[in-house]
Amino acid sequence: MRSVPAAFFLACSWFWCIGGFFPILLQQEFGRIAFLFFMVFNVAGATLFGLVWDDATRRRFLSRQKLPAQVFSLLVIGYHAIFMAWISTLLNSPAPLVAFACVTAVCLMLKGQLNRVAVGLFAVTIVLFVTAWASIDPGEAAQPALQPFTHQILPLALGFLLAPCFDLTFHRTYAASANPRQTFLLGFGVLFAVLLAGMYLATPVFAQLLTSRSLTGPGLQAVVAILALQTGFTVAAHLREIGETQWTGRRRAVPVIGAVVALSGLHLAIGLLMPAMAFPAGEFIYRGFVFLIGVLFPVILLFGGLTRPALLVMAFLTPCYTLGFLIGGDLAPFLSVAVAGLAVAVWLRYRAAPAARRWAGTAPQPERGNRP
Repeated sequence: MRSVPAAFFLACSWFWCIGGFFPILLQQEFGRIAFLFFMVFNVAGATLFGLVWDDATRRRFLSRQKLPAQVFSLLVIGYHAIFMAWISTLLNSPAPLVAFACVTAVCLMLKGQLNRVAVGLFAVTIVLFVTAWASIDPGEAAQPALQPFTHQILPLALGFLLAPCFDLTFHRTYAASANPRQTFLLGFGVLFAVLLAGMYLATPVFAQLLTSRSLTGPGLQAVVAILALQTGFTVAAHLREIGETQWTGRRRAVPVIGAVVALSGLHLAIGLLMPAMAFPAGEFIYRGFVFLIGVLFPVILLFGGLTRPALLVMAFLTPCYTLGFLIGGDLAPFLSVAVAGLAVAVWLRYRAAPAARRWAGTAPQPERGNRP
């Protein structure tokens, strides 16, 4: 039974401003078919964390990739603060950002009880989803797809299947669970899937975040409450992970906080000075974070860290993703170019590795008794 609250924690800690918002952008551009791929890859990638690791391998990975995992948590924390500032700008109301900050503070005070908190949070989220569903006009038609989804499928899979390896909240839960497979199957295969199903049904209400310009109506208020609760909980969970690391020192914390404040302030300034640009500018920044999460960390995983080959691959992928993902439209084929180039780079790396080992095995060795 101890694995049940941990499963609720996993579901809530992973339903952040990607699971709770990215489907809106996908549906607007590609129609509802995109959500199916989003859900499958998202649920599968998170669930596999509990199925493919053994504890010794997981510990070795974490010891080698400790810094990238901490940076992952920092990106999640900053991402949410900037995202909620954007939502407040879109709705011309400080309420979303203030509510997010309050939920984060409360969850931090209860950081030793987050598993239990997650059970109540999950129940409240379901109630809020029902409120949002009740506000949907039955005659409202789904938006037609504007672009084909073909070029986005493999990049989506790459991010959701590999990036979870760096999530420190997953590592904590795995280490504490008596039966990690059961915990992750229940947490993601059932509970998280339920949250995404709620997101699918309530997407028309979530889409009002982009057009309403005010926080009015029970449906819209319900989805803002969902975002504030879930994002605040997730940020508190990741703040717990870096709470006793080098990132809490002034030397490292001040630049990170400064960057978050600057980007959040940029949203607010654009909303005040150029309201028509609030959505496109915010979407570009939002997608930029999706790029970092979905590309940077998979490349680090595939190439064993920020090695020279990894940096070269990132230098190739960045312009391709900028054109195909951040700009999109007719430039979407650049995503397929990026995936093809990544596949070639991975193949060359693994092909070169055995050759390097063979060379090391046949290299001349110093004669016994002689110093090299």
